[in-house]
Amino acid sequence: MTLYPWQQDSWTSLVQRHQAAGLPHALLFAGAEGTGKHALCLAVASWLLCKTNADGRAETACGECHSCQLMAAGTHPDFLICQPEVDSRQIRIDTVRRLNQFIYSTPQISHCQVVILRPLEVMNVSAANALLKTLEEPPGESFLLLEAERPGSVLPTIRSRCQTISLPLPPESDSVAWMAQQGITSDEAIAALKRNGHAPLTALQWLTSDLCGQQAHWLEQIQQFVSGSLSLDALSGPLSKAFAEVIDWWYDLTCDLLRAHAGAEPDLCRHGELASQLLIDPVHGRIAVDTSKLLTFLDKLQQLNSQLKSGAAHHNKTLTIEVLLLEWRQMLANHSGAISS
Repeated sequence: MTLYPWQQDSWTSLVQRHQAAGLPHALLFAGAEGTGKHALCLAVASWLLCKTNADGRAETACGECHSCQLMAAGTHPDFLICQPEVDSRQIRIDTVRRLNQFIYSTPQISHCQVVILRPLEVMNVSAANALLKTLEEPPGESFLLLEAERPGSVLPTIRSRCQTISLPLPPESDSVAWMAQQGITSDEAIAALKRNGHAPLTALQWLTSDLCGQQAHWLEQIQQFVSGSLSLDALSGPLSKAFAEVIDWWYDLTCDLLRAHAGAEPDLCRHGELASQLLIDPVHGRIAVDTSKLLTFLDKLQQLNSQLKSGAAHHNKTLTIEVLLLEWRQMLANHSGAISS
């Protein structure tokens, strides 16, 4: 399994800890989306299961033994990934029960068993309680690798039974250099990193999947609705089909509006000058947005975004989008000029 360049220090630390005293049974890998947590966990799993690393002295998985070949093929009998089912945004108790049954069985090929559970923060209460029992009495030859983007939303009783591996965002220079290897120019990389919270994998996907263009199209349509040239029905349907992505983008944009409203320079805003352009009244040339409305709108988007990321949200998507669009139009009614993103 290949590591990203900015993960080398974390990898070295893990290897040294394992060689000195062994790794704990439960490791919580905490870091922002787009930093490569899952790739690191897969590399750790391959290394722990590698037949040449039975004594914990190898610094990497060999890539050649039977265990490594099975990992590469995705068929290793001593490795399990637990994540939400296709039809669910949550990790439910049945998934954790399968985890428990697996981890208490006897290893078939390797000297241990490894489970990756991701993302940890979307477990429902029943699943979390079932996992807690396993963390309290872990089997002897097993490792739990837990991934979380928002570790603060994980139950304290679970966090306290894991050792946390914090994965910070890489320096911009490292991200730009890596994106250059993927064919992205320096200017494109810097702009994409700024828009996506300096997370390199998210920034690359934003560029290569044309999410950049899609977001620009969403804003153009919303501005058409504000100016009265596009109906509510014509807009709410398409936006509701990408509900979670739209809410996440809208939340980031509204955060920028608040920053610009407070006088922040464009360099401090993810969307650059866009936020200031949206706030300025084109007739009078000044900011005329009601601060209380902006804060209320941001709070609503924050709650929606948190619910969606926790996997516990059940919304009437079209109705929710319609309410947000009407509130947005009321808030920015005097700012309907053409805006480019």
